[in-house]
Amino acid sequence: MPRVEDMPENVDICLKFCGTCPTYPGVLGESLFCARGKSSAPKPKQGCNCPQCDVQKKYGCTGMFYCIEGPCE
Repeated sequence: MPRVEDMPENVDICLKFCGTCPTYPGVLGESLFCARGKSSAPKPKQGCNCPQCDVQKKYGCTGMFYCIEGPCE
């Protein structure tokens, strides 16, 4: 599986899904956790939008809670 590219197009897609996620930490400037890694201030798991995200589908990632668990590898 290819590593998720950290690029503006993927950030834009990501924010559509992370922004409405109940586990999204909401830290300014943090997003695209599947590429960049976990949040500096993770919240408890409350649900995850990652499986519906077009970035995850594009790169064949199968995990969840990247904001807590770290990037898609």
